[in-house]
Amino acid sequence: MKLEDLLTTNTLIPSLPEAVALILVELQQDEPDMRTVNARLASELGLTVRILRLVNSAHFAAGDRRVGSVEAATALLGLKATQQLVRTAAVGAAFRKVSGVDLTGFWRHSLDVAKIAEALAEELALDTSEAFTAGLLHGTGDLILKMAMPQRPSLQREFATDDHRHAAQLADLGYSYAEVGAAFASRWRFPLPIVDAIRHHCDPQDTGGDTLASVVFLAAWTARAHELDICGTALFDQFPHTVANAIGLTDSALLCSDEVIEWTRPDEARDFS
Repeated sequence: MKLEDLLTTNTLIPSLPEAVALILVELQQDEPDMRTVNARLASELGLTVRILRLVNSAHFAAGDRRVGSVEAATALLGLKATQQLVRTAAVGAAFRKVSGVDLTGFWRHSLDVAKIAEALAEELALDTSEAFTAGLLHGTGDLILKMAMPQRPSLQREFATDDHRHAAQLADLGYSYAEVGAAFASRWRFPLPIVDAIRHHCDPQDTGGDTLASVVFLAAWTARAHELDICGTALFDQFPHTVANAIGLTDSALLCSDEVIEWTRPDEARDFS
């Protein structure tokens, strides 16, 4: 399937759910009615669960504080972060079943990438919310490709452990999950820096060194190394130092440590999926 055919097929790239669109419309008002926003969020149980899971696992939570309601979550986040998190939390519901994909495993890996990207963004004084979201969504294009072409050779290996997927898809299809994921993020009206980071994260240096794309690339590489159980000297030797150095991350010790993040548990990923 050609890329332009895939991108114009509404049944393959999920549309923004109406309930989520209504919430976002209210949030984008000059003076949004947060009681209306909270009521609409509370009426969407699955969305509420995902929002609370993300709030409590990402940088939004303060220390050991646990957020237990949508009212507390929106009060803590503020308008911009709430808009972004509502979109992000709805993504899990957009991919309820993908043939041949362990979605719990997929989202566990994606949450790991998001957490590492967030940690790197903090180190580099970037927007940590955008980094987390770009990391979480970086592989969504692969799910769409899998739904469109479930038997395609370049889609058969597990996403989390296939470190040659981008190149294999370019050779097989002429495009990769990165372009498809960027189209999905654009359709869901995520901010342009996130869309661009998803589009370019597989080859950030070939596109002028987009810093957020490089952060997602490094986060995905580190999470994949963890999945493949690469550690010690082998991890340091294989680490993409050139990409890290290009964005000013000269100390690779953070990413070469198995303690870079608290790795996502299956139950945490299951709640998201």
